[in-house]
Amino acid sequence: MLLAFDIGNTHIVSGVLNDSGEVLLTFRVSSNEKLTEDEFFSYLRNITKFNNIDLLDVKGIIVSSVVPSLLTIFDFLGRKYFKIVPIVVDLSLKLPFTFADNLNPIGFGADRIIDITQALTLYPDRNLVIFDFGTATTYEVLVDGIYVGGGILPGIEMSINSLYGSTAKLPKVKFGKPDSVLGKDTVDQIKAGIFFGYAGQIKHLIKKIKEEVDNPYVIATGGLGRVLSGEIEEIDEYCSDLSVQGLFTIYHQNKTLS
Repeated sequence: MLLAFDIGNTHIVSGVLNDSGEVLLTFRVSSNEKLTEDEFFSYLRNITKFNNIDLLDVKGIIVSSVVPSLLTIFDFLGRKYFKIVPIVVDLSLKLPFTFADNLNPIGFGADRIIDITQALTLYPDRNLVIFDFGTATTYEVLVDGIYVGGGILPGIEMSINSLYGSTAKLPKVKFGKPDSVLGKDTVDQIKAGIFFGYAGQIKHLIKKIKEEVDNPYVIATGGLGRVLSGEIEEIDEYCSDLSVQGLFTIYHQNKTLS
């Protein structure tokens, strides 16, 4: 059994997978930089016990993080409670893709590595576009297994928080699809502007990518991607567990390092 941790700026997504790569459990907690390995183990033990999962069956741990300070905590967690040195995702690992010669991969995020790895595992013979709707929204473009470029834009919640935090009277709203693009009050108008405006951004990005890349298959992932994907017909597939399954794939390609 494998423990897979995807540490983002907002949440830590944890996955428990069996030896076949089936996701048995996922859960998320806030990315608190004051978190200790003992506190996290308490969360992990309680949630797995509730779901009848025995942590004694864990044989491997892999960690992806965009928050460097939390890597140490999960290294301590693996060593202290499981006697395992976790594999940490970075570009030094064996990966199924390369970078185009004109790109500089320095600083390339671990979260992007795991998304690309799993997308290529699912569709090795396709040109790919991968949108991850997280704290920031990222997109990756691959042609014949080569990373040719991508982009980063403010995430949906970041956009909502910016609007709320930068104005005196506008309320904070919950993201979701409104009934109409024509809001009838301030809250509905914010929801309409954010939802349909963000969908429009993604549609235009896909349009521009398709001007440069032949017949790509477009995948979306990330917590808010499910809601948005239903509005954007240009997205071919929504994969909720893309990152966790990507961690499983990378682990088994590199487990001799653990």
